[in-house]
Amino acid sequence: MRSRCLGLTTLTLLMTHVLVGCGPTPGGPSATNTPEPTVRDTPIGSPLYAPAPYPEYKTIVARREPIIIPNALAQFEERQIISAEVDGTIDLFASYPKPGENIPDDLKVYHPRDLKKELPLKRLTEGDDVVDGQILVFLDDRQIAARIQGGREIKASAELALKYATEGAKEAEKRRDIVKRGVQEKGVIALTELIDAELTLARFRENEANARQTIAKTNADLTEAEVALDKHRIRSRVNGIIRNISKRPGEYVKAGDKIMEIEATDRVRIEGQLAIQYLPLLKDVVARKEPVFVEPAVPSAPLVSHNGHRRAVTGVAVTAHPDGPLVVSVGADGAALVWDPNLGKKNHRPSVPHSLSPPSTVGLRCVAASPPTAKSFLVITGADDGRISLWNLADRNRLPTSPQHRPDEAHSAAVQYLAFSPQGEFFASAAGREVFIWQTATAQKLYALPDEHRDTITAVSFTPQNTLVTASKDGTIKIWKLGAERAAVVRSLDHRAGTIDVLTVSRDGGRILFDQDKTRIDLVDAASGQTVGQIENVSSAGAFSTLAVFGPDELLPGVPIEDQPYTIATAGGDGDLKGTLQFWQAPRNGGRGSEIGRLITPGRAAITTAAFSPVRNEPFLVVGTAAGGVHLWKPTATRKAHTGRITYIDATDTRYVTVRVEMSNKELNLPDHSAATIIIHPPNP
Repeated sequence: MRSRCLGLTTLTLLMTHVLVGCGPTPGGPSATNTPEPTVRDTPIGSPLYAPAPYPEYKTIVARREPIIIPNALAQFEERQIISAEVDGTIDLFASYPKPGENIPDDLKVYHPRDLKKELPLKRLTEGDDVVDGQILVFLDDRQIAARIQGGREIKASAELALKYATEGAKEAEKRRDIVKRGVQEKGVIALTELIDAELTLARFRENEANARQTIAKTNADLTEAEVALDKHRIRSRVNGIIRNISKRPGEYVKAGDKIMEIEATDRVRIEGQLAIQYLPLLKDVVARKEPVFVEPAVPSAPLVSHNGHRRAVTGVAVTAHPDGPLVVSVGADGAALVWDPNLGKKNHRPSVPHSLSPPSTVGLRCVAASPPTAKSFLVITGADDGRISLWNLADRNRLPTSPQHRPDEAHSAAVQYLAFSPQGEFFASAAGREVFIWQTATAQKLYALPDEHRDTITAVSFTPQNTLVTASKDGTIKIWKLGAERAAVVRSLDHRAGTIDVLTVSRDGGRILFDQDKTRIDLVDAASGQTVGQIENVSSAGAFSTLAVFGPDELLPGVPIEDQPYTIATAGGDGDLKGTLQFWQAPRNGGRGSEIGRLITPGRAAITTAAFSPVRNEPFLVVGTAAGGVHLWKPTATRKAHTGRITYIDATDTRYVTVRVEMSNKELNLPDHSAATIIIHPPNP
């Protein structure tokens, strides 16, 4: 009995000691500042794979942060009214094609006087682009054409008469000279014959003069008719877009009647709002006549698509086949589809997606493809039942219908994310709070990561530095050192305040994407944990959501760092960015990233997943949507500074100031009502 009491007392003391040890130490660091365990604290064995050094990029620090005006509205103010110059009936709205242009059959028309249909014209409609001097409208010109034809015939006859008169005058002049010599030689020829010869020559010269007069008058008439004919062919006087057509073919118009309206696009006005406290800095910029910079966000549509899934697409991956990458998509419908986008337009390539296995009642959540440096072309899929499957896609002409490996060991929850190591020898799977490390060749589980996260893990990324980066719904990103026996956390990035599930790491392992809040994503240096750059939408209407992924950017030797930015794709949430994938470029050596493109999904379907092609000579970006679509873009835009000047500031509002920037649109080529970001660099104090 005494021993039992002693035991209880000892247990109580031990529990008290544990509880006290779990609380904060007076005067010591808080829980959020508690150092993470290091590799020295937790033995992990030899490195899982040979680590590469972290890249060293010299960080650029600006003296003063630029003023950013996001989602500024681009508009065209100048409009040209196209009016009739003469009375007439509209024959057609059309233009001559450009050299080598192939006119679609539904747009091909012919002029009414082109009876043999020898010269096709391109029919014009509202929304078509036009250039300065381009013919837009043909009026009925039959009377003018008849005048021109008659004038040309009169001119031809007069030129023939001139020819004969000139030849006759030459012969008459010869005859006159002969007669004149005969008269001068002691009256061999009578004087009357000389007079007749002179009269004949005069008549020929009169005919010659009359012919020349007729030709001159006919030329004047033809010139006048050509001018009148040109007035029957109405042209644009600006580069722009046809916005409104007021008349229709067959209608009679009088001189001065409006026919259409063209929106000039050579110059553009861009307006946005800024907080009122920046007004003094804006006035300073205007007073100094400093230029401002504009970053366009030109929207574009998918290049190719397929809609093979009946439910939401939950994952996409792109293989590294050098003869043309394949797109693999998985969905909540349980289907895993392999699709050849065939951007090279090669023959005998299937256009219908191949199903790796018949759709099942078990939905699929994620997919990953082996990297270009791997020795095989493998794809892993993760399912709602916690199981993973490995598929061998080496032979693109004989794609499998059953997995190469399907390990018996499974997660206790749905597999949320999959990732390969840089050389493809290992892969990681995340489900709930679990992360398993696997050997690729044997599909054997090596070990599970310690239970460090407090909520579901949503993304995992290997780095060349032999680390694994995990993002979780608990608001943290953790960096793990990987060993052959186990892994340990070496750094934790806390206080995420965004709503992005998928956050990735740059290919060189140097930068980690961190959602600072809903409108800002930081680029964090993986070696130091310091923020060195960011991309941001600023306004709440441009919140990030779902994913932010790095492109497969390689650092090319001999090319300056500033010419090799990181590429990043981010998905928008509700509001202005719903169904939008923003494409960014961010400097490797730190600073603000620039938006250079917006990819709009059909119907603005919500974006659920995205992946870049890893093949250098066939780059593209593929996304999956909640509507079951898989869409491919080929963004080719590069970051370029476009300059303009502030022409107007409206400070009548007590909270905001409206800033107007005007600039040339010949290089920008911004469409009307598109979005752009205005960057203002205030002078250093």
